[in-house]
Amino acid sequence: MARTIAEIQKEILDEKGKQPSLEKLNNDSKTAIWKLWINIVATAIWVHEKIVEKNAMISRPHTLNWYREQALNFHYGVSLDPDSSNEMSLVWRDGSYQFDTTGLTDSEIEDSKIIKHCAVSEIDLETVLNPDSKPKEILSDYFHNKVGVVFIKVATVKDEKISRIDVPNQLFAFKEYIAKIKDAGNQVYISSDQGDILKLSLNVYVDPLSIYINPKDLEYYQSKISTPDSVLGLIEANESNPKDDLDPSNGSLISDSDVFPVLDAIKDHLKNIEFNGAFVKTYLVDAVQKAQGIKIPILTKVQTDAATNPSDEPNTSPTDVTKIEYFIPRAGYFDLENLEVEVNYIPYTFYRDKQ
Repeated sequence: MARTIAEIQKEILDEKGKQPSLEKLNNDSKTAIWKLWINIVATAIWVHEKIVEKNAMISRPHTLNWYREQALNFHYGVSLDPDSSNEMSLVWRDGSYQFDTTGLTDSEIEDSKIIKHCAVSEIDLETVLNPDSKPKEILSDYFHNKVGVVFIKVATVKDEKISRIDVPNQLFAFKEYIAKIKDAGNQVYISSDQGDILKLSLNVYVDPLSIYINPKDLEYYQSKISTPDSVLGLIEANESNPKDDLDPSNGSLISDSDVFPVLDAIKDHLKNIEFNGAFVKTYLVDAVQKAQGIKIPILTKVQTDAATNPSDEPNTSPTDVTKIEYFIPRAGYFDLENLEVEVNYIPYTFYRDKQ
């Protein structure tokens, strides 16, 4: 692992202290020439170590990091080769296969690199092996969990949002590319899916001096936290849905009706989860807790599922995962366009409640 610049500087200074001939270099000013040179040399060494560190990580073929690096370096539609079965041209350069980008501008090269996010993983046998299992069960676990298969999830960015790459055209070309550079015999499973469905329900106690709540809606919010969902479902099924009559400004800042602290905090948190990173309930609650005017956020329900194909019926009943502390979305990310968040806003007035 590369050392920090400070660590390198300290080692240089320690070595200088051992050299009697350098004792005259004793100017304590931060801008002393000899100190500036130490900083320059330390910075140069740090840059070199970072390069060596990266090379060590990706140069060993075919580690998981190597697969990820190759995926991020994929160029779609560059230098078509009429003699190639997959219409791509790869050249051997600097010890690895690379796309021939001769004659392309930096902008054209960057545009052709469609893979903006990538996660690579695998499941080894020890993870799923139960020593007490019967041979038939071991074989079943082996194939069910796809032991030995390299999983590659990829996504691109469209309109500044994470999105799957074009299916089938871009995905087909990417699969052909991986098939060409992978080890013979290795099984690689590649996916690029629509973001997972996510539905959240929260009870949030807010500062009534900062957060707007229409007084006529307080009874509804109070009923939501005191009545089981099963009973509410029956009520809403027999009557008009009271949610349709709620004031759309509920939850906004009194000082700025365009700002919804709870909703903004949730979207911002989800947007900043790294690709194929875990959704952690505690982290989401912490993010909401820091929003302006929020006193007590309580995450009451979490539902998620993989997105359905556009031609299929939409999934209206995603899986309830409220009891799970964390999970990783199957696509590697959530569909924030269709994120559903239900918030019951309750004024924080405990100081006036009966004890």
